[in-house]
Amino acid sequence: MSTSTTAKAAAPSTAGGAGLSFAGVLRSEWIKFRSLTSTKVLLLCTFVAVIGVGTLTAWLRGTIIEQTMKFGLARPGIPGSNPTGMTAEAAEKTLPPNLALYGIPNGGLQIGILILGSLAVLFISSEFATGMIRSTMTAIPKRLPAFAAKAIVLVVVSYVITLAAAFVTFLISIPILHSYGISMNLQREGLLPAIFLGGLYVAGVALIGLSLGTLLRNSAGGIMVLVALFFVLPFGTQLLTLVPGDFWLHVNEYVPSVAGGRMLEIGHRDAFIDPWAGGLIFVAWILLFLIPAVITLKKRDV
Repeated sequence: MSTSTTAKAAAPSTAGGAGLSFAGVLRSEWIKFRSLTSTKVLLLCTFVAVIGVGTLTAWLRGTIIEQTMKFGLARPGIPGSNPTGMTAEAAEKTLPPNLALYGIPNGGLQIGILILGSLAVLFISSEFATGMIRSTMTAIPKRLPAFAAKAIVLVVVSYVITLAAAFVTFLISIPILHSYGISMNLQREGLLPAIFLGGLYVAGVALIGLSLGTLLRNSAGGIMVLVALFFVLPFGTQLLTLVPGDFWLHVNEYVPSVAGGRMLEIGHRDAFIDPWAGGLIFVAWILLFLIPAVITLKKRDV
């Protein structure tokens, strides 16, 4: 009788530890993610908001080009800077690199970073808050497969939503820019790389959000750190440029939002890191949070 009872008690643990495949873990995390109506509504609102801000960006840049065509730009050495007979192409050349038209599909990227990054924090921190994490880790004693499954779900969802929103923004921007005499098509230099890299950028932010939720185990704390990292830190490091010394002039380029933004651009810019360097710096920031999160999840009690 005692042996039978012990065997029955041990059965769930054995099934949870050895019988659950990674595909099953992944399916379970996907069900968790999409089962809440609030999550679906939030993703839809994110999609619409990213497109809306991107559309506004297209209109604003078209307006800037139109005004430049009318009144010119007093910058010597720029072809077509004479307001008389300035073409749209000539006016476009006067735009600074950060206002290049190939970046229009990513015009609403900051909205995606804020919402999807916060959602990534909540995806795991809410389980710590409710105690559901104990059930998850009991079913998956190795723990890391659960974290990997959450990461895959977040990366795929973030990438797909960002990519879809960027392409819709691009399609909407075509008639807007055409009304200003500007041609917008997929052959424009830097457009496709910016769209695909924009999805990777937001997916990377989602990984940082998941890592923060794992490390802090607190939703409010994780979201606050994420916002500080991507929206407050750049302003602080920008102020450091006022400090005497050449070193402080370049600190701002190494914060995650600036490095990630530079990754989406093309070409060399004096006094700025190159796009490939920005990408490597951004990956380093992801690993800076991801590796401690994995170690912490493996070692600490839940």
